[in-house]
Amino acid sequence: MPYILRRCVYTLHFVAASIVGGALLLVVSALALAVALARGPRGHASVLAARTYSRVMQRILGWRIEAEGVERFAQAAPSVVMARHQSNLDVIVYGEVFPRGAIAIGKKQLEWIPFFGWLWTATGNVLIDRRHTSAAMAAMRKAADSSRSLGASIWVAPEGHRNMEREMLPFKKGVFHLALDGRFPVLPVAVSPLDTLLDARRWAVRPGTIRLRVLPPIPVDDLAPGDVAALMTRVRAPFEEAQRELAASTPPPILARGATRGPEALCA
Repeated sequence: MPYILRRCVYTLHFVAASIVGGALLLVVSALALAVALARGPRGHASVLAARTYSRVMQRILGWRIEAEGVERFAQAAPSVVMARHQSNLDVIVYGEVFPRGAIAIGKKQLEWIPFFGWLWTATGNVLIDRRHTSAAMAAMRKAADSSRSLGASIWVAPEGHRNMEREMLPFKKGVFHLALDGRFPVLPVAVSPLDTLLDARRWAVRPGTIRLRVLPPIPVDDLAPGDVAALMTRVRAPFEEAQRELAASTPPPILARGATRGPEALCA
């Protein structure tokens, strides 16, 4: 298929999927919120929403999620699950495997998304404001207490920010303090690069396969509460190795660098 035609198809697919995905997120979140309010925050509502949204959107996008090692979620619980935050479509990628009862930590801005933000807090997940370190740490300590009492894992993004590059950003220390203070093992989740299927800045998406790999749990029992640097090194080495292995088996990014960006590039 000629590049111009292929680019046009990718852009039209992106626009259609964005419209449908936005509407679907509101509907699924509203229904799951009703379930959470009726049955309590620790029920099936969050997993119901995650699975439903992920599976419908996989069909719309033409994506397929292949996951290995998912049994480790149950075997290592409670743990601190560390997964990369690549894009706003992570809910599709991770929704397929998100463990029941897990407590997700996200940025405070999510509360402004109608129904979804309300569902986030109604199901026991935590929102933090990174501009206020003391309040953010207090929120994470609260999450740790809930995790311990419920036997549920905590889901965090160790880079702290969205990152579509294939190399990981430096890790944020807060989530490692969380693991050490709570004596939780760390469970890294490697994922193949999303840039092979998505370029949101250039309005392009295409079908394909995304691979997830849940790595073996990394214990903290032999570390002291202050050994943050040691734990970061212990986690990063296998994490980066798995990321490189997954990246090596994926196609190049969906669009060449330097292409025109934004809606003005429609079919161009």
